[in-house]
Amino acid sequence: MAWSVRALAVNQYTDSSFDTCVYKGVDYCTNYNMTMGEYSLTTFEVPTERFWLWCGMVFMAAAYVFFIFLSCVALEYHRYESPENVTLDPVNKDSSSEEYGLMNTPRSSLNEAVVSVAPDREKHFIPVTIAFKDLWYTVPDPANPKDTIDVLKGISGYALPGTITALMGSSGAGKTTPMDVIAGRKTGGKISGQILLNGHSATDLAIRRSTGYCEQMDIHSESATIREALTFSAFLRQGADVPDSSKHDSVNECLDLLDLHPIADQIIRVEQMKRLTIGVEMAAQPSVLFLDEPTSGLDARSSKLIMDGVRKVANTGRTVLCTIHQPSTEVFSVCCC
Repeated sequence: MAWSVRALAVNQYTDSSFDTCVYKGVDYCTNYNMTMGEYSLTTFEVPTERFWLWCGMVFMAAAYVFFIFLSCVALEYHRYESPENVTLDPVNKDSSSEEYGLMNTPRSSLNEAVVSVAPDREKHFIPVTIAFKDLWYTVPDPANPKDTIDVLKGISGYALPGTITALMGSSGAGKTTPMDVIAGRKTGGKISGQILLNGHSATDLAIRRSTGYCEQMDIHSESATIREALTFSAFLRQGADVPDSSKHDSVNECLDLLDLHPIADQIIRVEQMKRLTIGVEMAAQPSVLFLDEPTSGLDARSSKLIMDGVRKVANTGRTVLCTIHQPSTEVFSVCCC
């Protein structure tokens, strides 16, 4: 830095505009036997020879080359690995637990086992059957606002507790539209027909309290751990009358169902975001879970891992309704219909 400042000062004050004897009424040549620029440099103990200008330029160029070389050597022979956020205790895979049961994935052609929550775990929700009858959804025609377009035309169906009901089709086929209508997420257009929860008409309040909706886009805080994200959701979305111990139990249940316990105290990473999105909704203890393209953008292995977790969610007695685009055989076999 000193060499740079010295070179700039010499370059500035040896310029012709400062190489003068009289400046602002002061005759520097007569009084100090030097020009105004030389006097200014001498005041700050800066050498007046232009030789120092070239010395500064050579020094800065040499320093630049030296530090570039030093950086290359450091990057080549020394690697700084990012430390883990927390130290996790190793999981004893041979240890047994009363909270787990080993079972085969239902409707799967593969002979592999997944961990499922034992059926004697206390339920904090009421199983809900969804039924919809003669459902119509009409929106204004963008080309002619006076006309309307029937997006849904008298569709009917149902989804039972403990099952995964999948709406499948190609891109742009309108898979998300009926699910959004059933979930009460459509605010525009006109909806007609019946949507029933356990045989009762589904009001907006009943839908919000009994359902969870997982968006296709995973948005989470980059500074939170998985456990913190689930705990935040549980305490924010469950009622004030629910004891804190029950809220913490629901967090542990989500970690168990989605196989997130080994990494529960780590910062959220990309590969766990989809499972965390499901867990954040599960922490609210919904009876019905809506999933919009849970396997979108994932490879076959990750898709199977996600759907195994969804299968375990359904095994707890919840109703799962999802949209899936071009599922593999393994993913398709997990769904009930």
